[in-house]
Amino acid sequence: MGALGINIGSLIAQLVAFIILLLVLQRWAYPVLTKTLDERQAKIREGVENAERANLALREAEKRVEGLMNDARAESQRVIASATVAAERLKADIEQQAQLRGREIEQQASKRIEQQIAQAKAELRAHVADLSIAAAERVIGQSMDSATNRRLVDEFVSQSRDSLC
Repeated sequence: MGALGINIGSLIAQLVAFIILLLVLQRWAYPVLTKTLDERQAKIREGVENAERANLALREAEKRVEGLMNDARAESQRVIASATVAAERLKADIEQQAQLRGREIEQQASKRIEQQIAQAKAELRAHVADLSIAAAERVIGQSMDSATNRRLVDEFVSQSRDSLC
């Protein structure tokens, strides 16, 4: 034992044991541990890189989606504008057709009214002629033949109409 209380034999034995332990650990344990640590570090690095790539891909996808949404909005606005223009044209066409149909109906009604007026005038002339003949027969007191009476009354009614119109 030395002056400091160190046992030299024990110290050498401990040094030899430590060096053997160090060599054994260095030869078999450290390579396995460093390999495991390197593998874990590589997996972590790969996971971080994958996360960064996924994050980048997500940002790009969001940009594409936003672009597609903007395109879809613009397209929908174009479709709405086109549909509005088409609807306005259709409305104008329908209104024009309705006006034409209204004019046709008005013209047909006018013709019908004119025909009815002409028919009423003819009936009135005939009725006036019959009344005139009846009145003339009573005044004259004799009966004339019907064809002569009718001709005279028609002439009278024509002259009366010409003077009134």
